[in-house]
Amino acid sequence: MADWHADWSGGTRATVSVVTEDARRKFEPWRGKALRIKVPQGQHYGASLQYDFQKHLGAEPEAVYFRYYLRLADDWDPQRGGKLPGIGGTYGRGGWGGRPSDGRNGWSARGQFNGRRAGKTPIGFYCYHADMKGKYGASWIWEKDGLGHLENNRWYCIEQYAKLNTPGANDGILRGWVDGKLAFEKTDVRMRDIPELKIECIWINIYHGGLWSAPSDDHLFIDNVVIARQYIGPMAPISPAK
Repeated sequence: MADWHADWSGGTRATVSVVTEDARRKFEPWRGKALRIKVPQGQHYGASLQYDFQKHLGAEPEAVYFRYYLRLADDWDPQRGGKLPGIGGTYGRGGWGGRPSDGRNGWSARGQFNGRRAGKTPIGFYCYHADMKGKYGASWIWEKDGLGHLENNRWYCIEQYAKLNTPGANDGILRGWVDGKLAFEKTDVRMRDIPELKIECIWINIYHGGLWSAPSDDHLFIDNVVIARQYIGPMAPISPAK
């Protein structure tokens, strides 16, 4: 983890740090260290880290699996929604921040969270796509079997899959898994109308809003990030020492 800055841009914010302990927020590591991200009270941003495929691999894929482990800290208590890690191809032109996708300028399928209710935080995809209505992205919560409703103070294995559509056709795919169980599937997404739009990056975006800010300090932890061409799944638990 010490050299993660070499692969991910945007990791210099004071709100992003690597920790081995944080008793105040009831942190328990999954395997040693984890990335701690803070959204300060009255602010929006916790992190905006990007793994750029063209820069690191020399090409951009049209399908990708992205897995990470997520732990919402003891103080995590958003009253309204925001953004979580996901997949994007905005190219700095369209597909985020109130810049609607038109099939030619860009797209994105970041993760999202809704306000915490009854002790759980709903998560899902926040998608800017070519069939979107209005200025902002579509909210697709992972409702299957309640899997996308997360508690604080426990680790979850979150995995996403995006496959771009045939240009102009409604056959793009988004899937989401929680702890290895399918929590969401949509197979009729139109992200693009031109072949030049591909998957530009994996985007670890932690953001409160919309236009609203965090009403209090909120923390979460991220670990065990993997990007792959095929399904990854949860890690095997560590066996206790004998």
